[in-house]
Amino acid sequence: MSAATFRIQPTGNLGNQMMQLMLGHSLRSKVPDLDIVGYDMPLWDLRSGPEPEPRTKTKPVELRGHLIDIHGVASLVKAGLLRDMKLVGIGSRMANYLPPSAYQGLFPPGQAEVERHGDDELLISVRGAEILGQCHPDYGPVPPAYYRQLARETGKRPVLFGQIEDDWYSKLLIEAMPDARVVRSGGILADFERLRGARHVVTSVSSFAWLATWLSAAETIHVPVLGLLNPAQRPDVDLLPLDDPRYRFYRFPVRLWNGQQEDVDGLKRDAEYPLMSRDEVAEMLRKADAATRGERFEVAAKTVVKGVLGRLRG
Repeated sequence: MSAATFRIQPTGNLGNQMMQLMLGHSLRSKVPDLDIVGYDMPLWDLRSGPEPEPRTKTKPVELRGHLIDIHGVASLVKAGLLRDMKLVGIGSRMANYLPPSAYQGLFPPGQAEVERHGDDELLISVRGAEILGQCHPDYGPVPPAYYRQLARETGKRPVLFGQIEDDWYSKLLIEAMPDARVVRSGGILADFERLRGARHVVTSVSSFAWLATWLSAAETIHVPVLGLLNPAQRPDVDLLPLDDPRYRFYRFPVRLWNGQQEDVDGLKRDAEYPLMSRDEVAEMLRKADAATRGERFEVAAKTVVKGVLGRLRG
């Protein structure tokens, strides 16, 4: 019998679900006989077996949100204080992940035939569709001025790629970057593979694009520290791989996107987005760590209490 069961409640689109499974495998690296269930990603040919019956008389301990400490969870499992848990969050924090190489077997490259972008091109991930409206204040589109800046500074040929449709944002991008090549979405796996195979790539505010580029062998990855990716705005999330030399981080102000006309007008303004030093990024993360310290302690304490109660009642 395995030491514990890690149940996944699939959340969000494919990128988020992949990150949930990564969290389970991070825990399994510390608890080798962990049983991971609940995932279903046919695009990757990944589907778990049936969920087992609860191990205790109480409900599984729920792991919510992003402030999940997978190292602390592993310690509770090893101590026998946590045997049944359910992931209903995502836990998007760099400290929770193994190196990218650890997940290549889960999500192997080469699942779709796509064009490869060489050293002279800058592949720009475009996120549009539902986030252009009032989807979520921590998402929203990236200003065209940022993409123009990167094309100018890198000297590479820009390629606008992804969710480019017949909408106002796509038109705004194409008008702002008339010299850019435009490549529309080729489907989920093809898009993931194209992003993963690029040598020089720009992420959007998207877990899908973030994950594809993090798993890649890219030489440079340009990240807008915007919305969900900005620790000043979302201190509970850390998707800034500070120790990875491939990454370049660019400073953005805190912005809450509501899809209103004033937000759209803001995208049209010209602006500069400074390249951040590693020390500046580290300072942002330190402040985010301090801002969430109390909440992280509360989450950890509740997990311990629920685990102990489940053990006693089991």
